[in-house]
Amino acid sequence: MKTEYTASALGCLLLKYILKFKFFSKFYLNKLDQIKYKKRTNNIAMNFETRPKENKQYTTEIHFETVLNQAFANYKKIALYAGLALFVFFFILVIVVSGISANLIGQENINEKSMMQLQKLMTIEPYVWYYIGFSIVLGSLLSPFMASFYKMADAAEKDLPFGVSDLFSYYKPKYFFTIFTTTIIIGLATNGATLIADELGLSFVGILIVLMINFITLFTIPLLIFEDATVFNAVKTSIAIVLKQPMVIFLLVFLSLIGVLLGFFAFCIGIIFTYPFFISMVYAIFKQVTNDVTS
Repeated sequence: MKTEYTASALGCLLLKYILKFKFFSKFYLNKLDQIKYKKRTNNIAMNFETRPKENKQYTTEIHFETVLNQAFANYKKIALYAGLALFVFFFILVIVVSGISANLIGQENINEKSMMQLQKLMTIEPYVWYYIGFSIVLGSLLSPFMASFYKMADAAEKDLPFGVSDLFSYYKPKYFFTIFTTTIIIGLATNGATLIADELGLSFVGILIVLMINFITLFTIPLLIFEDATVFNAVKTSIAIVLKQPMVIFLLVFLSLIGVLLGFFAFCIGIIFTYPFFISMVYAIFKQVTNDVTS
């Protein structure tokens, strides 16, 4: 009888300690979770507080002559290297696309007549949607490569080395998704405006809207790569920058585009070597505008 009582007492005592242990374990685990949550929340708050310059007011006045001189100076440094990089890249791209087309269509079917038929086909639904979708996706996939020329301009400005690997540096996840997403959004906006305008018989208005969208989003890529801005803030800030000094920016960009188009006089291929002038111009304007926060 005594043995049974002792066993029961020990059982009750053991159960008591187990319950106490579970209670305190749960209590301390809850406390630990609260501490971790608080620490994580503080880190997030600090990240938002220190997020690079997204909320800055880009109010630095643009001086036409200064920006023009800086753009020319920068272009001289990158023209040859950037031109050769573009030439090699697009030469390889054309070969790859031609090879894929030859395999899909058949080399014997690739002629002037078939090309004209293909062009007509691309204007008929649903093929027009396939063409637009393919163009937007392809342009977005190439956008990190094109963004690297801003990095080249920045490296030239700061006399820093720039290697071949840097041409593909923005394909890293940190930059790729924001650049890709931004380009997709802008592509959808411009193509959507074109389609709506065409449906209404206002093609010229559609062209103007496309030009306007491209103009006000001019600085989205520099903001993404130099300021680590989010997609939304990059678009919003680019619009704000352009609308603060639209005429000066328009004249500088227009002048750079004239310079780029001069490349057509050199058997069209010259545009590959004049296009970097546009990059240098956008970079010079961006550098001038953000001088008070990025110098």
